[in-house]
Amino acid sequence: MINSVIKCIFQIRQPKVLYMINPDPIFYAEMDDLIINELTQQNAQVQRVNLQDISFTAGNEFKFFINNELIDFDAFLAYGYMNPKHYLDYLYINQAVHASGRTTLHKPETEHILYNKLLQYINFSKYKIPFPKIGVAFSINSFKQVINQFDEEAIMKDVHGYSGIGVHLTHCRNNSVEMYSRALWKQEQQISQVYINDSPGKSVRVLVMGGKAVSVAEFKFSKNFKSVGLSEEASVESLMNSEKKDIYFNLAEQACQAIDENLTVGGVDILDSKIFGLQVLEINSCPEMCDSISATNLPLLEYFGQAFLKKIKN
Repeated sequence: MINSVIKCIFQIRQPKVLYMINPDPIFYAEMDDLIINELTQQNAQVQRVNLQDISFTAGNEFKFFINNELIDFDAFLAYGYMNPKHYLDYLYINQAVHASGRTTLHKPETEHILYNKLLQYINFSKYKIPFPKIGVAFSINSFKQVINQFDEEAIMKDVHGYSGIGVHLTHCRNNSVEMYSRALWKQEQQISQVYINDSPGKSVRVLVMGGKAVSVAEFKFSKNFKSVGLSEEASVESLMNSEKKDIYFNLAEQACQAIDENLTVGGVDILDSKIFGLQVLEINSCPEMCDSISATNLPLLEYFGQAFLKKIKN
């Protein structure tokens, strides 16, 4: 009875969402407005805020301020990739909001894993999710031993890259060692990965929302070997009528569950290889949706809004 009353009250009262505008809208220039408009249409009260205007105190309780004025809200949301300093600031805010009992897009521990390809692969390995074999080392000498387990052609990846940035194809082991050495000198972590050469320049993107797959499309990048990249460089084709749709959906859901049992949103990139079968490349924490919307004609922003607001209600 009490739970029913609380649910009824929540349905009457608009959930208050504090939405932080992406301070680095390089790849997601229009996503902020699209998401805010969608949440508003779904009866959420959305307050826009800039990163530099947010502050909080933590002691016996958390208090959050906008321009030094105390605010009350139910959920905090920001969307899209940011530069390292802004992202670290976002993580601090996200951690405090989550610790205060409010809703966030992802749990702090989920954010941590999604931001790091190496941590994703470790979780994939734990839960038997298929992905191209990787090699990890923390010195040049140990990397030389690791790279000998790979073919001459290999993929080198920054663990914190996105949109294909920081992904390189090397044509010999010496080239891989040189690239790793440069990364080590810059105090960055790189990993080596098996190069699957029968599907260069294309991947399958499955969007998962609220833990359930909702769309699938194929992205083709004709200019290079990369299977992921900037969306404006890709041609996108819906696979919603593909006979393999359910197979793609099942794998994407399993990959997301390896990170978080109820992932709010994730863009799962999959290689469909004739030699290796289906291989998960990565999960994007804030996937671009507009290309998939154009290709599939599905109301993906509506699905996203529903998944996030359901998380607040729960």
